[in-house]
Amino acid sequence: MNTGPYSEEKVQKYLQSEFIPVKSQCFWDTRTEMMKQFDVTWTPTLLVLDSSGKEHHRTVGYVPSDDFMAQLKLGIGKTFFDRFRFAEAGEAFGSVIEQHPSAGAVPEAMFFLGVAGYWKTHDPKALRQAYDMLITRHPASEWARRAAPYEQILLS
Repeated sequence: MNTGPYSEEKVQKYLQSEFIPVKSQCFWDTRTEMMKQFDVTWTPTLLVLDSSGKEHHRTVGYVPSDDFMAQLKLGIGKTFFDRFRFAEAGEAFGSVIEQHPSAGAVPEAMFFLGVAGYWKTHDPKALRQAYDMLITRHPASEWARRAAPYEQILLS
């Protein structure tokens, strides 16, 4: 973890404060046990795992620092989401959107912000608001297409 975004001080500080980073060498001719266990087929592969080793998010390939930070925060949000901690998930997804507005992870964070909001309140308006945000800011994204059914939800 000493090239690309991994070499930047702000990234290193964030990784150290929020994660337990593990670096493993990859050998393609003789795959390591860790490569096999986590199905690593390309480097770098960033996995966000919980304390039991369950994967919640995966990013493959180098990304710029801002995108990398957004991916880390998206991974935190997805971990909370998968554990039914929807308020905390919403906060994490919101931080991706607010702090990294140009990052590639933003449309996915917007989608999951709406879904987490729905699960937190059981109010479908959160889904419609996610759709509206996606269609306004990222209309060509996969996540806008996934949210398309939410257009039918009335806000009034």
